[in-house]
Amino acid sequence: MRSVDRILATSDPHGENKKLLRLLKNAAYEQDRDLLIICGDLIDRGEENLDCLATCEELQKKGAIFLKGNHEQFLEQSLHEMLASDTWRTQPSEHLYNWVNHYGGASMYHEIKDLSSEKLRSILKFVQSLPPYFAIGKFIFSHGGANTSKPIAANTEDELIWSDKSFPYCPAYKDKVMVFGHTPTWQLYAHDIKFKKANAKIWYDNTNKDKLCVDCGGVFGGRLAAIELPAYREFYE
Repeated sequence: MRSVDRILATSDPHGENKKLLRLLKNAAYEQDRDLLIICGDLIDRGEENLDCLATCEELQKKGAIFLKGNHEQFLEQSLHEMLASDTWRTQPSEHLYNWVNHYGGASMYHEIKDLSSEKLRSILKFVQSLPPYFAIGKFIFSHGGANTSKPIAANTEDELIWSDKSFPYCPAYKDKVMVFGHTPTWQLYAHDIKFKKANAKIWYDNTNKDKLCVDCGGVFGGRLAAIELPAYREFYE
């Protein structure tokens, strides 16, 4: 791993490419000095999904770290089906149907449904390259959290991508800080109305002091957020 001046972490851009680029500009991201980590859910719900993937692929080539979120997992499973035959067009599986109609995949689906097999394979290759977690120094990054009753490396992909409801409130790993997304922070700050939607802020576990959530629900009317580590400086878009 190259030496870096700071870590810049964000999550859940959800196909809002322009907003992601503005956030990186607000944070004065410089690829030569910063390690950028995006904790998944690069696509779905927003309207610039392929643009967002293209941005992320370019950033990945220049050293940024991208993790797999549940929406990349949905996409990966759907791409396998779309590449296997053409039956998905008239008889989609329950998974593909649910992704498009119930799980936020409609905008991404409409961007990719007429792409060539070659392009679909290229997208699949990128999605398959995404690890479910990343660790550096005292920080551990994942999309949804972890099953902290076992070592981070022993977690399954689903345990790292999907968040158990108890995760934010349980002790994590000794002398480590877990950085995650997936859950809009107003759900974690539910007791305090000032943290709703447009006022959403990064959430800190002030009890165990070993977790923080950077998903401020940008695509749901909140904000896209990033945190500079280890300085804990916050940026919003």
